[in-house]
Amino acid sequence: MIFPIALQDIYIGNSKFTEKEIDQIDLEAPDLIPNCVAAILRQSRPELSRSVPANLPGQLLKAGPKPGRNDACSCGSRRKYKQCCGPN
Repeated sequence: MIFPIALQDIYIGNSKFTEKEIDQIDLEAPDLIPNCVAAILRQSRPELSRSVPANLPGQLLKAGPKPGRNDACSCGSRRKYKQCCGPN
């Protein structure tokens, strides 16, 4: 919780960090925030959390399987994918 609180202090102007330290925090924040959120989730709702954070730094995102042209569209329209969201 210390890192998100430090970000809040920077945001509202109550931080005791130097400008150089704030610049370093700004560079590191995108990689640290997801892991902070995952840690909070593990503590507050262990039944919902994964054992490993979903987006570790440097890890590629994996898309799900692409629907076939004749499969039902995933948007819920009950039309074929090729006639609904497929052309877009």
